[in-house]
Amino acid sequence: MKEVKDSGGKAGRRVSALSFFKDAGAVDVLKKDPVTREICALAVERGIDAYMVGGMLRNIVLEGRPGRDRDLCVGGDVKGFAEGLAGRLGGSFFLMDEESLTYRVVVKDGVKHTIDVSPVKEGDIVRDLEKRDFTVNALAVPAADILHGERVRVIDPCGGLDDARRRVLRVVAQGAFDDDPLRLLRAVRLSQQCRLSMEEATSDLVRDKAHLIAVAARERVRDELLLIFSCAGSARAVESLYELGMVGYVLPEIRGWRDVQGYDLLLHSLKTLGEAERILTDPIVSEYPLLGDHLESDVAGVKRYAVFKLAAFLHDIGKPATMKTAEGAVSFMGHDVKGEELVKVILRRLRFGRKVIRLVATIVRNHHRVFTLASIDDPSRRAKSHFFNAVGGDTGLDLLCLGLADARATRGGEDPGLRERVGQMLEFYFDVYTRKPPKPLMGGHEIMETFGVPQGVMVGEIMRKIAQGIEDGAVRNRKDAVRYVKKWLADREDGGK
Repeated sequence: MKEVKDSGGKAGRRVSALSFFKDAGAVDVLKKDPVTREICALAVERGIDAYMVGGMLRNIVLEGRPGRDRDLCVGGDVKGFAEGLAGRLGGSFFLMDEESLTYRVVVKDGVKHTIDVSPVKEGDIVRDLEKRDFTVNALAVPAADILHGERVRVIDPCGGLDDARRRVLRVVAQGAFDDDPLRLLRAVRLSQQCRLSMEEATSDLVRDKAHLIAVAARERVRDELLLIFSCAGSARAVESLYELGMVGYVLPEIRGWRDVQGYDLLLHSLKTLGEAERILTDPIVSEYPLLGDHLESDVAGVKRYAVFKLAAFLHDIGKPATMKTAEGAVSFMGHDVKGEELVKVILRRLRFGRKVIRLVATIVRNHHRVFTLASIDDPSRRAKSHFFNAVGGDTGLDLLCLGLADARATRGGEDPGLRERVGQMLEFYFDVYTRKPPKPLMGGHEIMETFGVPQGVMVGEIMRKIAQGIEDGAVRNRKDAVRYVKKWLADREDGGK
């Protein structure tokens, strides 16, 4: 194997880059991480060349932690190593990419870890790194060094450590985007996720190659978009898709949003997206912890908060097709229905799953329900229940959050009345709507015997009357129920005379 350098780039910057790696605590993180140590121990036991590479090292250098995803390059039997690793860690493995012979090991130990195991390209780790996307990802550390080496070598042929120190995103080679067009989207996502500034030459190359994203597999585009909406600063990342000329190839339906007959729909949508993201850390989540659990839950393997943010950005997508101007007034009648239709087209094209499509479409179709509810002075229990019933229960929570975000984006601040109504609805949902209904105070046979009524419609009316009495606070037990119904029956009889 070709001799490797400790750090890439010019000799003058090599020392500072390596010092940065050590000062960032990266060596200690690598040596103390239990999953990494098991990986390295297996490599040493089997006597094969193995390297921790890519995003894991980037995350350690930039964030001080490895994250849950690891990339490993091995010079030997890739399948055998993946199988051995799965057995050692109590996980499972499968062939993820037949072309590159990459296997994925999945381990669930409280949290889910993934380890992607691939062969060293051309048997040379330096050449392997030189074919990667961005310099901060073109890093490798030998497994043997991590396990028991006194000196941890960093293989850095492209100057990635120096770029990490300066927090710069730089493409490895001019042909990187031709080799894999998805890297165009990844450039935007990594810039935002890792808080990196895209180097000017790299951003120029992205603009020049933006059209290539059209040929990327739709499933891979979908996955990158979900990552964009999963990370903080999604609004800035989406804005970059416009600035870098990619939006027309990724989401052609929204490319004209900057000017919809004089209306800046993009500005409002980005503001709403930003406010939707802030909801995740809003005091309302502390006030209602179950709301936070809801947003952190999964929808067909996708974090709900990412789906919620996507829906927040697309909630007004029907406006351009429904915009009408009459006597100087602008209206968007029916934009909710049109929006539902459009998001279904977009998400199906991008190969989203049915559950995610249904959730986003429902949110877009019903995003005005919150404002309608807020306009009612004192909504009844029936009106509150109808709000949740009409949209499928917990989707109402997403709509309440979107209502807050949309109002804040539109008005530049909180609407106290709306905030109060949202709080009331959350309290109703968690304390009343989702509670298992108690057993009825009186069953059908008991009602017939107690009040002398035959089997039929009257039994149901009496049961509903008891339920109403419970809701109004007039009925607390069976004795109250009997008295309450007898009075009601007497009043009915007197009224009929």
